Amino acid sequence: MKYTALIPLVLCAPLAQADWYWAPYTETASHHGHGRGAKQFVLHNATTEQQPDVELIHSDLVRETHRLDGNRLKLRPTGKNNYHLLLAKAKGQRYEYAAARYLYFNGRPVDTSPTDLLAAPQASLVLIPDPLPREHWKYESQKSYRYRATFNGAPLANQPVLATTTFGSTEILHTDAFGVLEVHIPDDFPEVVPAKRATPPGELKLFISLERDGVDYQFSLSSRYHASAKHWKSASAGALVLGLGMFAGFVVNRRLPSHDRRRSKVK
Repeated sequence: MKYTALIPLVLCAPLAQADWYWAPYTETASHHGHGRGAKQFVLHNATTEQQPDVELIHSDLVRETHRLDGNRLKLRPTGKNNYHLLLAKAKGQRYEYAAARYLYFNGRPVDTSPTDLLAAPQASLVLIPDPLPREHWKYESQKSYRYRATFNGAPLANQPVLATTTFGSTEILHTDAFGVLEVHIPDDFPEVVPAKRATPPGELKLFISLERDGVDYQFSLSSRYHASAKHWKSASAGALVLGLGMFAGFVVNRRLPSHDRRRSKVK
């Protein structure tokens, strides 16, 4: 993802109207990943006049309605394994706004798969991961991920999508002729500690908007991303190489005759 100095007004103008998106609530932001406890989120930029409908689509496709406390939401574990979908949506005569976020819960196995969840009805305009990361994988910097943009179920070709991160990276991407979007997550962490999970994650938001027949459609998909594993793997590899070099030198030195290990005197 590159830094963009100027976002075209044609894309930014609708964003000022709604720009809904889910983000972890700050008090528990560092604990909402694969944990077994409650998860808390904030629906940014939603107003009470819009009265968003909020539901959690379980991994077995059961839909559970929720009510926001202001703009916050606290989710208890469902007791079901695999990905769930948190969805907020509001629809009026001239607008349809939606915000989505995929969450992972631990629990008993279900008969459905993440593919079934991705196919669940969401909104007229959607961005869908293609595919979701596997259970023990996470979105990482320095890697590319695919998404599909659809409108009323049909691929949305050559459509601009605004990608932003909490660390200031911004880029306008475009879907291809088949509605497929490729996002390369930047390595834009202010500081990376070369150890697994030692660096606090960032937040990636993808935003898409479209106007059809006088109706403004907006959809956001947010997710957390982690520092690339290359940071600590390369550090570990370097330490290993250094250690092996020192060990090899010690072994070679031990095998040399004693007179070869003595320093020769300069005459």
